Amino acid sequence: MPRELKQGSRNKFCWYKDVCEKDFCSPCLRYNEMRFLVDSSDIPFGKQYPQELVAGVDREAYLDLADIKNDIVTFVNNGENLYIASRNTGNGKTSWAVKLLLKYFDSIWAGNGFRVRGLFVHVPTLLIKLKNFSAPLSEEYKNNLVNCDLVVWDDIGSSYMSDYDGSQLISLIDQRIFGYKSNIYTGNLVDEKQFRDVLGDRLYSRIVTNSEVVIFKGKDRRGHGSTSDN
Repeated sequence: MPRELKQGSRNKFCWYKDVCEKDFCSPCLRYNEMRFLVDSSDIPFGKQYPQELVAGVDREAYLDLADIKNDIVTFVNNGENLYIASRNTGNGKTSWAVKLLLKYFDSIWAGNGFRVRGLFVHVPTLLIKLKNFSAPLSEEYKNNLVNCDLVVWDDIGSSYMSDYDGSQLISLIDQRIFGYKSNIYTGNLVDEKQFRDVLGDRLYSRIVTNSEVVIFKGKDRRGHGSTSDN
């Protein structure tokens, strides 16, 4: 967790450093509430701060996502779902998903205290952890995964899943959908047949049929200073 180098120094990792006149962040309620929300979400440190993204050929898709971002609280309160997809890697899918999650945190931080409101889940890593019976996921984490307001399911369908993997993932997603909890999925599956072949009909129904779908067509821009995404 980033901290001030010394008491009284301005924190370069603060989300509000460009608009805040405080000299340091330690006693700042807004910073500390936001810090908790981000740390408890498992967003990787390198993605904890909004990144500047260049739309390019994906201008219409970016405008659609900007509309969701500008009314993210309504999106979450209504239990809506979003699938951001592209055949190409590195063109902003994960960065946009995290941007939406951070915007939600920024909108609801006041008075939140220590309630987990959102999670970032790298799906391939989650599936590995679900099969590690010697070190099972904590009940607290599973409870948060099912009940928090918004979950980003990143890189879903990056590989073929076993029946066990599929059943575990469906169980978690179903519990969220039935509870009217919002989900944002990212993945490289665009073609319906490929999606059904990789994830099966049931997950296709949960993820695609039940979500607004935004497709990116831009090429991989990693290393060009505009995105950092998988």
